[in-house]
Amino acid sequence: MQTPRPTPGNELSRERIRLMLMMRRMVREEFGVTVLLSETDATEELIAFAARARNTLLRQMGRELESLTATEAVPEPAAPAAPRYRGAPVTAAAQAPEGKSADVRRIYRGQVIG
Repeated sequence: MQTPRPTPGNELSRERIRLMLMMRRMVREEFGVTVLLSETDATEELIAFAARARNTLLRQMGRELESLTATEAVPEPAAPAAPRYRGAPVTAAAQAPEGKSADVRRIYRGQVIG
């Protein structure tokens, strides 16, 4: 099963994931509902459950998640990055001409062919 690549709107920081996991556990205990974090609207579901919760800690965590979501939802679209190989930018290699060149020699098992 392939996991979807994160888009700028749903990228998750380590702190946000930790908070969502704790909230998910508390929602399961209080409401008996399991919120799957792989769903696209998992954050909104957790915030909605936190607003209805009797547990003050869960409500406080809901407000914290909402503030994290608001600050992370403003990323600017990044320009397409240049391809990199092991951290170094890769330059476009010169393309070979379409036709065969006369100076090309092919060697197969030690013998020159064509």
